[in-house]
Amino acid sequence: MNETTMPPRYDVAVVGAGPAGASAAINVKNRGRSVVLLAGQTPFSHISGPHLIANFAGFGETTGEELAAALGRHLSALEVPVVTEKVTRIVRDGAGVPTDGFVLFAGDEIHRARAVVLATGVLLEGSIEGEEDLLGQGVSYCVTCDGRLFAGRRVVFISYGPPGEDEASELADAFGVEVTYLPQYEADYRLAAGVRVLAGSRPERLARVDGGVQVALGGGRAGEPLVADAVFVSREAVAPAALLDGLDTDGPHLVVDGRLQTTVPGVFAAGDCTGEPYQVAKAVGQGQVAALAAVRLLREQTEVVAGV
Repeated sequence: MNETTMPPRYDVAVVGAGPAGASAAINVKNRGRSVVLLAGQTPFSHISGPHLIANFAGFGETTGEELAAALGRHLSALEVPVVTEKVTRIVRDGAGVPTDGFVLFAGDEIHRARAVVLATGVLLEGSIEGEEDLLGQGVSYCVTCDGRLFAGRRVVFISYGPPGEDEASELADAFGVEVTYLPQYEADYRLAAGVRVLAGSRPERLARVDGGVQVALGGGRAGEPLVADAVFVSREAVAPAALLDGLDTDGPHLVVDGRLQTTVPGVFAAGDCTGEPYQVAKAVGQGQVAALAAVRLLREQTEVVAGV
């Protein structure tokens, strides 16, 4: 892809569409900067629902469903573009210096931005032992990116929600992959013919072995490991440390400073991914702080280039 066919570069890309991500996108837009909200497959999924939120100042009691609808209306009124594809990888755009910006891969599209705000939430289920060590060496999060590499081969597909059913089916239908599907949820599974389902099996450890990747199982098939050419993992979000090289973490959380800058220059974080408490009010406030810090950084970079 040459420069003439590259997509336009936003000032800020926000990854994650919970209260923190929505707040970040709204505040970037309010400062007159261009922004894209990469919302994942189910925007506002963690707050949507009838449960009461009783500690959001000024609202008394509201429901997650009502709050999600209000955030959606606000984003729509500001004409913030919302992309319902899961971001699976972020890399530096250009030579790799801090002012180059970033390329974000989401489905079969790429997006470019000068700065990034991560509002991915926290992965409460945690990663599988060995998962991060095998990233790019037998473990993948993106069927669109890597599916064709395993055409006609064996894949174990570990999914933490129904969106994985479409991805696993695509592997089988589009690439002729022999798929074993390990759902970590209960549902009426809708999968392509030929996809083998092992419900009730829990992946406990991933390891390289001769011939591929071994998946040690607990639950219903404990003691009977699976071996495949690759393992695909589908979660609502990818662990931040797996999204972008150089991010320091403290357990499941990203390490940030007082401006919510991560250990990668130009990348900020907000909401549950920065640590407890996991509260809407905190997420909304951090979204604003991260957005304004990103806008300030862009202004400072422009001033340096202009010699101000």
